[in-house]
Amino acid sequence: MEVFLNAAELDALRAKARRKTSAVRAPGEKPAAAFDPRQAGQPSPGQLQGLELLQARCAQNIAAQLSALLRVPVEAQALAVERLCGADIVEKIPAPACLVSIGGAPGAPSLMQVDLPLVFPILDCLLGGAGEESAETRELTEIEQEILEPVVRCLDQALREGCAPALKLEAQAARTISHDELPAFLPSAESLLIWTFQLGVKETKGGMMLAFPSALSAVLLRQFVPQQPAPPPKLARESGRLRERLLEGRFEAELLLPRSGVSLGQICGLRPGDVVTLSVRASEPLVVSIAGREMFLAAPVRCAARRGAQVLRILSLVPPQEGKEKT
Repeated sequence: MEVFLNAAELDALRAKARRKTSAVRAPGEKPAAAFDPRQAGQPSPGQLQGLELLQARCAQNIAAQLSALLRVPVEAQALAVERLCGADIVEKIPAPACLVSIGGAPGAPSLMQVDLPLVFPILDCLLGGAGEESAETRELTEIEQEILEPVVRCLDQALREGCAPALKLEAQAARTISHDELPAFLPSAESLLIWTFQLGVKETKGGMMLAFPSALSAVLLRQFVPQQPAPPPKLARESGRLRERLLEGRFEAELLLPRSGVSLGQICGLRPGDVVTLSVRASEPLVVSIAGREMFLAAPVRCAARRGAQVLRILSLVPPQEGKEKT
């Protein structure tokens, strides 16, 4: 049996669900941010900043090149950068409209739309007029489309040069398309990158939209992905930790007298207080052995109430390799 709920009953159910969610939340836990489907797939703040800079560069190119072509002041301002599905873009495009296929990826051209109230003053300038504002909103004739071709080529070149640092747009023959061809350029479920501009020709202002196909959108977004520093190799981290532990290790150190021959009769005749004379000068340094390996030459000294060894020379801190003599 189907049950239909009114707005008040739906609000009550939402409030009840929120109360249940807050009841199971851990103490001090922040409530989860509400999911906004409109933000899914949108550029990150870093990507958005990079795209906006690129779009502003294109706007400067458009203003400079159109001003030179029309010989009248042209203003261009970058407005917005967003990702939309094809169905949403089609809804935004008015009918009739000036729609042009321009450069993009091989087999996937970009779509440019210019407001008709802006197109007619441009045509007037091309024909030698003053570019006065027009209230016409009709479809362009074939002759008007041919007259507009230099402007389309100018816009195409300005966009390709502006995007060149991050994206290479293929130069393709621009052509005017009809509103019925939009589904082929803007598939309903495909996510496209949209740039919108505001253009001004003398006193007339209007909008321009550029839709990049998904292939180009992905390339552009990858250009502005923040580069994360590569994590240090695990082996390097482990080696550093092992080195620190080794530096804390303790090894047995000995200050050794050189070997000297003593007769058995001398040994048997020794008494407390006797002095054994060895075949080594008192001024000669003695060997300091660390963990059984000779590493330093030193002189015996006194450090307060303790005996010590004053290092005079380093023999070797590196263990000898097999097949090589010790130095």
